[in-house]
Amino acid sequence: MDPEAAQLEKQHVHDVYRSTAPYFSDLQSKAWPRVRQFLQDQKPGSLIADIGCGTGKYLKVNSQVRILGCDYCEPLVEIARSRGCEVMVCDNLNLPFRDQGFDAIISIG
Repeated sequence: MDPEAAQLEKQHVHDVYRSTAPYFSDLQSKAWPRVRQFLQDQKPGSLIADIGCGTGKYLKVNSQVRILGCDYCEPLVEIARSRGCEVMVCDNLNLPFRDQGFDAIISIG
């Protein structure tokens, strides 16, 4: 990535999420109905990734599947982790997962 573009992304995206993370806990409490339904429609035992999971509001929608979350913003990941979610910090453009390792993937922004 171009160094100037990377700096702009850091300043106008990553730093903003990092500084506003404490407020997302309240703002993101409602799961979108179609996303909730998609997750509930998955077969029991399915492995699902939530790329850009934020505070993890979709990670516990369906107890019959396993949903792993990841997000670039460490403070948001910490909120999800404090809620008992299985999450990790990673760059959503350079994921540490094998190809075709999940039954489904969501990335909601």
